Amino acid sequence: MRYILVCAFLAFSLLSQAYDWDPSVYRVGKKYPGHVVTNDGDTIRGFIKARLRCSLTGVGKSNQTYCEFYRNEGDKKPIGKYKPEDIAGYQIADKIYKSIPYSGGLSSKKLNFNLLVQDGQIAQYNFFSNQEGAATARKNDAESWEEFDARVYSTSIVLQKGDNRPRESNYYMLSFAKRVSELVSDHEELAESVRNKEKGYRMLKFYEIIEEYNRWYRDNH
Repeated sequence: MRYILVCAFLAFSLLSQAYDWDPSVYRVGKKYPGHVVTNDGDTIRGFIKARLRCSLTGVGKSNQTYCEFYRNEGDKKPIGKYKPEDIAGYQIADKIYKSIPYSGGLSSKKLNFNLLVQDGQIAQYNFFSNQEGAATARKNDAESWEEFDARVYSTSIVLQKGDNRPRESNYYMLSFAKRVSELVSDHEELAESVRNKEKGYRMLKFYEIIEEYNRWYRDNH
């Protein structure tokens, strides 16, 4: 039970930084200013067509699998249609997607565009999956968009240190002191605090530990 409560707390903490998907802010089908980043690191600016954050049927195009790029907002034909293996990432409006080898589950290695929630040497992403019945779900007048989203989408919190293998945040909840101290091992003082389970460096402070590590990394590299 404690494990479940901790995971719920961490998910809430990280998701509190998530982006606004209300249709008044982000409308599927509309073109928004943005850019693509090539695999060579070049940035090409233009407009990108908004799609669902993930496919509600489990197949088809979404922000996580496809980027349709236009030079100008009024153009009818895109100048680029990209899959995750084609580019390093893209930005649409305020949402930044990076192509990383995560597509759901513990052993997933397939490239997908994951939504960047917090940048840093240990970066945090959101990866979305559809809930059962998502394809036919309709928003009720009495519920908020946040409540509707919770019925339609499942969100995984994904962490990636540098170019290492991305992992769901839940991975670190088992054997927390061991796994997190290994994650931040190049910051020896921080790793020791986590390993020794010092006050302020335990499971409920996971997000703060990642922030502390990223600050240290920025200041020393």
